[in-house]
Amino acid sequence: MTTTLAPDRRPEEPAPVPGSALRTALPRAALRLHRRALVVGASLTGLFALVLLGALLWRSLYGPADVAACRSGEGCPGLNSYGTAHSVFWSLLNQSQNVLLLVPLVVAAYAAGPLTARERELGTHHLLWTQSAASPVRWLRSTLALASVAVAVTGVLLVMVYRTALAPVEGAWGVGGWVPGGYAASGPVLVAYCLLGLAFGVCAGTLIGRALPAVFAGVAGTGLSLVVGVAVRPWLWPVSTVAVPFTRDRSAWPASGTDWPEDADIRGQWLVTGDGARIDLESCYATPGGIAGCGSRAGAESWLVEFHPFSHRLPVMLVETGLVLLLAVLAVGAAFLVLRRRTP
Repeated sequence: MTTTLAPDRRPEEPAPVPGSALRTALPRAALRLHRRALVVGASLTGLFALVLLGALLWRSLYGPADVAACRSGEGCPGLNSYGTAHSVFWSLLNQSQNVLLLVPLVVAAYAAGPLTARERELGTHHLLWTQSAASPVRWLRSTLALASVAVAVTGVLLVMVYRTALAPVEGAWGVGGWVPGGYAASGPVLVAYCLLGLAFGVCAGTLIGRALPAVFAGVAGTGLSLVVGVAVRPWLWPVSTVAVPFTRDRSAWPASGTDWPEDADIRGQWLVTGDGARIDLESCYATPGGIAGCGSRAGAESWLVEFHPFSHRLPVMLVETGLVLLLAVLAVGAAFLVLRRRTP
């Protein structure tokens, strides 16, 4: 009688990992690997909130009566204190718009370097894939999912902090509104660009495989997207128009606050001739007689202004957010496609 024994598994062959255990092990491994970046990001977000909201609280210590007295200069012993508080708050609020525009670039740099390209450049990605018994695609999918959640949550918190600080001075010149930084930080656009930076960084790190060139490519791509977004933003939603008859009397020309809202974003102003031709105002600045003489010589009959009122800001934001997220999905898809082709 003979007995057939199953061959023993070779010592070097890794034991199969159950699917449920693998799904939980990969996020934990990615979390341990990038925990320092998460801590630094959370700390910087908390510091941003503490500084900006602290300045808002300092400014709010003065009531309307105190502010009126300070402005009149009568009965206000804390005039200098109020002026200092207001100046600090206004400066921080103004600069925070520029700082928040840099967040997508920072995300792109980290995603291109430490998140993807560094492991490939050092060769440690093979060890990670072997120890976790996960395919490269699964490893990238788990890492990208964790990073996307962290980036989205951070972006939402930054937007909430900025909007809270902006609320008392909403509509003031130079902050919020259609200002590029204030526009992005006031809605979902900032979160979308942060996710785009993550996608571009992952795509650059996967394609290039070297940390420094990948960081440059990811940051350059994200920065270019921000610039293009500002350029095409006025064309994402139908504009409102106002036409005023052209005369040599400057008082009859259209003016902000009279013919269109002061908080509007102007897409363009032209002089229009009788046959419908548009004359760009920039071409009139260097001519004798200025705009009035230029319009008279060209036979202009009306002044045309195209603008976006403040009520258009939310629809423009939603359209831009959708386009940016679509671009992010395409970048991530390209990264996975390249990874599948380069690994067995």
